[in-house]
Amino acid sequence: MIVKNWMRKNPDIIPSDLSAKAAIQEFETKKVPFLAVVDDGRFKGFIARRDLREAASWTISTQDIFEIQYFNEKLKVRDIMVRKPVTLSIDDSVENAIKKGSRFGRSFLPVMDGEKLVGTLSNRDFTQALSQLLGEGEGVVGVTIELNGDSKTTIKEILEEFFAADVKINGFFTLKNPNNGANRLIIRFDIKYLKKITPVIKEKGYRLLEEATYKDNNIS
Repeated sequence: MIVKNWMRKNPDIIPSDLSAKAAIQEFETKKVPFLAVVDDGRFKGFIARRDLREAASWTISTQDIFEIQYFNEKLKVRDIMVRKPVTLSIDDSVENAIKKGSRFGRSFLPVMDGEKLVGTLSNRDFTQALSQLLGEGEGVVGVTIELNGDSKTTIKEILEEFFAADVKINGFFTLKNPNNGANRLIIRFDIKYLKKITPVIKEKGYRLLEEATYKDNNIS
């Protein structure tokens, strides 16, 4: 997976000379946790909504009229933004992006094509991708089977059992057991097939760990 194919293109931007007060309004309007800072087409850094809120909260807590006036009239984005942040290249792998974000403790990574900002990747994007992978809001069910021995052979056998039962598979993937490293196969399919396939899994002696239904809980 290459970053340029999965990044969020055309990121929201603001200039560095924008006032902190106006930047707060931009965040409220755009409903994003980060904004890239660009001056005359040149990427300068980014600013986090959290940092702005903390600055505003500290200013209010001082109850100092001069501090409040300075925040409202003089404090600029350039005074709070992250300069020279960790970035990604459009040709980086998504796997490398995850490692880089973890290594440097960054939840927002600008994507560069040379000197030009062309997109972003953030924890929000990874969370949304995981939600899609799990079938959130699609009304599907997932079964998790712990694999033993030759996992490739076992996966082939399990999928053949599903096809033989005429089950339409929405997707499947593997994850490792965090405790012992054993592979786990997660298969997603329409809920109407659940009663048909569960007995087959148990009959064949596969270790069924769980059944999970993914529904849209309207959480905002």
